[in-house]
Amino acid sequence: GALLPLGADSLLADAVGREVATRLRALLLPTVHVGDASQHAGRPGTLTLRSDTVSDIAFQLGQSLGRVGVRLIALVSTHGGNAAALEAAVHRLAAEGIAACAPQGDTGPNPGGHSGPWLTSVMLALHPQLVRLEAAEVDVAGASAERGAREFERFVASVVDQIAAQAQGGADP
Repeated sequence: GALLPLGADSLLADAVGREVATRLRALLLPTVHVGDASQHAGRPGTLTLRSDTVSDIAFQLGQSLGRVGVRLIALVSTHGGNAAALEAAVHRLAAEGIAACAPQGDTGPNPGGHSGPWLTSVMLALHPQLVRLEAAEVDVAGASAERGAREFERFVASVVDQIAAQAQGGADP
């Protein structure tokens, strides 16, 4: 849309991935930039894959990592449309004896919809030059870089906590 750049979710995924990998001292693979965005398919510039395709991609990448001895695979997404597909991949990997998880980041109590205050704030914190507040077509009241930095930290910390719990044999994220 006009407010945020095409690929905002991918830009966020890149930043989340880097920060999570740094905190856990883990291997970081490149972001898969196209996922299940079928709910946005009518919007200009939207690329989307079927959910089963997203799941197959995650599963096959997980198999590859499992074959070379990676002990835990974290399938991290910043786009809610991928959640079911990644959970399905986690279950398929588990059936093959490969430990995986698909942690859901904590967006807090009132994130708003796509391109709403949460994502707008996070993008203001990460890539302010790409945000056009004057072009907002949705209510982004309260969006700020300061809020974005806090929201980004909450999201990353929750993903790190879920992966760490899985690595220690804890709850199934």
